[in-house]
Amino acid sequence: GAEVGAEARYPPIFEEAPRCSESTLEAVLAAGPEALLTGGPLLLRNATAGWAANAWDDAAIAAAVGETLVEMMAMPTTTHPTLDAAADALVEPARCSVYVADFLKLTGEAAEAVPFEAYLAQLNLLRLPPLLRGVCLSTALPPSSLSIANLWVGGALMKNGLHFDLYDNLLYQLRGTKRALLFPPADAKHLYYGAATIRRHGFDLAAGGVTNETTFDKVRHNVAKLNVFADDVASTHPAVARASPSLCEVRRGDALFLPRGWHHAVISTSRGARRNLAVNLWYAASASGQGQGLSALADMFQQEGCGAGAEGGAAGGGGKEEL
Repeated sequence: GAEVGAEARYPPIFEEAPRCSESTLEAVLAAGPEALLTGGPLLLRNATAGWAANAWDDAAIAAAVGETLVEMMAMPTTTHPTLDAAADALVEPARCSVYVADFLKLTGEAAEAVPFEAYLAQLNLLRLPPLLRGVCLSTALPPSSLSIANLWVGGALMKNGLHFDLYDNLLYQLRGTKRALLFPPADAKHLYYGAATIRRHGFDLAAGGVTNETTFDKVRHNVAKLNVFADDVASTHPAVARASPSLCEVRRGDALFLPRGWHHAVISTSRGARRNLAVNLWYAASASGQGQGLSALADMFQQEGCGAGAEGGAAGGGGKEEL
């Protein structure tokens, strides 16, 4: 595979882990609608064929939704959350409102250096219909169990600490690369979970951005109290040596299927073009068999030019739909 820069590497104990299983979206579709739900994580190549979203760049996103107000995450370093050992807490990024166009300028290739890192996390694509029309809804998981569709927009580097979610996840990479470190649900006992006090940075643009003062936010139980990116993690948190990690390289055009409850940390990187773009779809499939009925909104997704196995779309059409 492509050479991985030092900034996008995990500590050796994890870097040496086996790579995750791979397939293609076509093969999964041929295996039937429940095939994904019977196995573990799976990297799917050629997963965004026909998507209009493949053409997204900063100019296209700004033209489509630039005047939409969204929440930006801002932090002092590329890693979040960070550990505050003295306060026995995890520190999460500051939240502040920003127009999409301004965020893109702040973090784009022509941006001036700013004293903080920023990204857009978990933007609800239902609030961004011009973008959702560039995303194909696959039948690899039951469309009726779709719960949430999100957009993630980062810059050159972002590291998201170890946690788990209670949804089945299909993550599609549109620009840049994600390196996902995965552990099975049963590894929780080796991964330093527990009631995690979450504190949050403040943000004051006049004072240069992110402030070092943090305030109590909430207590979470799905975030591990360890920094999997720290080179000395094997000595500071020795139980991780008993865990069973795997590592997935999710490149442009790939998707990662991550079953609910799997622990994951993610390094998002984009060499050269300072932009990382991903769309993820969260499904309630194996949780209850009953999603929140987002598939009733299937006609908000891309309709023409989608590859095989797309809800409401068929192969052909050239995928030339405008953003």
